[in-house]
Amino acid sequence: MAKCVCSLLLIAFYMMAELSSVIGGAMHSSSINQEREALLHSGWWNDYPNITNHCDWDGISCNLAGNVIIIGGSTMNIPSSKELLWIQKLNVTVFPNLEYLYLDGMGLRGTIPTQIATLTNLSYLILSNNHLHGNNFF
Repeated sequence: MAKCVCSLLLIAFYMMAELSSVIGGAMHSSSINQEREALLHSGWWNDYPNITNHCDWDGISCNLAGNVIIIGGSTMNIPSSKELLWIQKLNVTVFPNLEYLYLDGMGLRGTIPTQIATLTNLSYLILSNNHLHGNNFF
């Protein structure tokens, strides 16, 4: 009887562990899709809608898990369309793993989003040489 109970407990534990990894994987996949959608919604990467892996886009780098950790840099070029030059076009809240936001000299306009302060992994924020305004909230 004790052997049977132990076997049932082991099976139940194994099933719970498998279910947890499936749910965790689905949630991780969902966050990566949200990041990709936010990049597309900004309009800054309109040339890339047919490339499913946003980690391959210019100005985007990801960690091994596929989360965006870098946005910007010398390879990134925001289209000069007036409506795309607003910094608010990029929803920074969907990038919890973002470490580096480098938008120097992109011609961006508008108010610096206060949501940037919620990015706890952000180590580098470079917004110079743009037409941005807002309070210093750091």
